[in-house]
Amino acid sequence: MTGTGSAAGPVLPHDHGGPDWWDPLSIRPDVATSETGPVLGVIAILVGSNIVANEVLPHWAYVPWNIGVAGALVWTAQRYGHCSTDELGLARRHLGDGLRWGGVAAGAVLAVYAVGATLPVTRDLFRDDRAADVSLAQLLWRVGVEIPLGTVLAEELMFRGVLPAMFRRRFAARRNWAVRADVAAALLFGLWHVLPALDLGGANPAFKDLPGGVGTAAAIAGSVAGTAAAGLFFSWLRNRSGSVAAPMVLHSAINGGGFLIAWVVQR
Repeated sequence: MTGTGSAAGPVLPHDHGGPDWWDPLSIRPDVATSETGPVLGVIAILVGSNIVANEVLPHWAYVPWNIGVAGALVWTAQRYGHCSTDELGLARRHLGDGLRWGGVAAGAVLAVYAVGATLPVTRDLFRDDRAADVSLAQLLWRVGVEIPLGTVLAEELMFRGVLPAMFRRRFAARRNWAVRADVAAALLFGLWHVLPALDLGGANPAFKDLPGGVGTAAAIAGSVAGTAAAGLFFSWLRNRSGSVAAPMVLHSAINGGGFLIAWVVQR
């Protein structure tokens, strides 16, 4: 994940921005940039997009909207953030490694899902009213198109591609610059899930049966904390493989597999 020297700033020695186990492939950008405008612009677009996608757009527009926003942010990171394809996790030479790392992680998740869905003590955790009345055609659309393209592709480009790359450029003059950048992106990834968690509080029996507004609050807190932690693991997977393909494969297995299991256990 080599940097370039296309923007003005102090030239710095190369290092990996943290312990080698976190991101052994990265090197400090040749030039550290201090402009915050492009980063704040990307964050503002993400906030607006999250509200529009969850509260305004009709359901059919979810996939094209998120793909369009993600593509625009990748362009912004390259044009105004001076980020290379390596920094964004989009270099073709790392694609094979990304698919291998992601495939192994996805297989482990699906195995856990299969076991959890068969055990009475954990089976209710997989129940989700949003999957109860879904037809087979709707299930195939959700698992085969909406989740991998509208959710996974967009979110991984945003939160494991654009934001870490741009944060790394801004934090490059600091100690542990890569770790700082990835943690910041993971925290924003957690907050990205506040609005979707509002629906979860009323759809999952584990939350909706709690008294008062406790279920919704628990759903939001759990969703933000859980997705932020998942975001860190996704970042580590992307770092180890050098490609956003790795977290894309795992993310698809988590979301698509979870929805599939929820559909199956309610039949």
